[in-house]
Amino acid sequence: MRLLTIARTYLKQTFSSRSVLIMSLLMPLLFTFVLAAGMNSMASDATAKRTLIVVDEDRSPASAMLLERLRAAPDLALQSLPREEALQEVDSGSAPAALLIPLGFDKALEGGRDTATLTLYRSAKDALEAQAVSQTVRAALAEVEAIFGMQAMAVQVAETVGVLPSAPAARSDFASRALAAAQALWESARPLTVKVSRVTRLNQNEVPIGGAQSSPGMMVMFALFLTFGGGASLVVERERGTLRRLLVMPVRKSEILGGKLLGIIVGVLVQMLIMVLAGAVGLGVPWGKAPVALGVMLVAYAFASTALGVLVAALVRTAAQADSLGTILVMALSALGGAWWPIEIVPHWMQTLARALPTYWAMQGFQDIIVRGLGLSAVLPKAAVLVAFGVGFLVVGVWRFRFE
Repeated sequence: MRLLTIARTYLKQTFSSRSVLIMSLLMPLLFTFVLAAGMNSMASDATAKRTLIVVDEDRSPASAMLLERLRAAPDLALQSLPREEALQEVDSGSAPAALLIPLGFDKALEGGRDTATLTLYRSAKDALEAQAVSQTVRAALAEVEAIFGMQAMAVQVAETVGVLPSAPAARSDFASRALAAAQALWESARPLTVKVSRVTRLNQNEVPIGGAQSSPGMMVMFALFLTFGGGASLVVERERGTLRRLLVMPVRKSEILGGKLLGIIVGVLVQMLIMVLAGAVGLGVPWGKAPVALGVMLVAYAFASTALGVLVAALVRTAAQADSLGTILVMALSALGGAWWPIEIVPHWMQTLARALPTYWAMQGFQDIIVRGLGLSAVLPKAAVLVAFGVGFLVVGVWRFRFE
């Protein structure tokens, strides 16, 4: 009961401050919407032509069919170059991607049994443009594979019923006519036109943009500000002698510290829930597709960030030191953990480094829900890592914390 009283007192004192309300609620929402608008504007120019360099080493009917579909794409401008020149253009950032159609591409498609393999070189200097080109290439390749699959089925049926000619030249002519018929059938059977206005579910290797990045990112960052502020309040109470005076009362140290921790966790959970609702209503972020998974991630991250705030409070001597160290840590953890920008666009060494940070695991768990459309089984490993971080921070923080 005393633990709940201490938690309630902390929440009342903390959120009665106008500056705390501005910093913990107004600023996170403002940053979330501004960053989402900025990222959407950078990715919204759908009419701009993106250069795709093509290296056609196969020069076959299959490669010609693929290039025909790529030329019809409204967002692509094709350019043919030799392989070495194409790689230089992509490496320098002059073009976002280069497509290599290798020798034997048509043989891989004929028969419908093998998977045709293309090589798409993507520029590291413009990941978003390269990603858009990649999606267009995949769509065109899927069409070509479907047409050749229909041809293979026609040949197989003809062979099964015994009408396939035995002479090689006649078989080849039959296959050519089957391919032409399949292509004509494909062209005449495409009644649907899909217009994509907002992407809310992406594949594992794609880059989240707009609200899909800013909503969880700003939530992760400002949760740290709130929990570090809670840790700093412990330092302030220690400086003022409040904690020392509490020790003369019939209350244990564990109840004092536990009540503060509970108050901080409840406060940051309320903050994150408000940001989840704002992202869902204002930006259309699909936060609600896996509510159980979302709840697990919110609690796990609230625990880990609160424990980290206690650790910081235990390592510093003054409130000024707590504020300075807390700000530095929030900025570093947010930037390196993928809260400011998609972790997929940073160099590989930074992606490896990010795995040592709780913010990375929080972002991956939240994006599993809103970006990749996954559920509880997918986020449990991330939540477990966050709980492990929290336990480690809490053990060291409680061990090093001094009430006087």
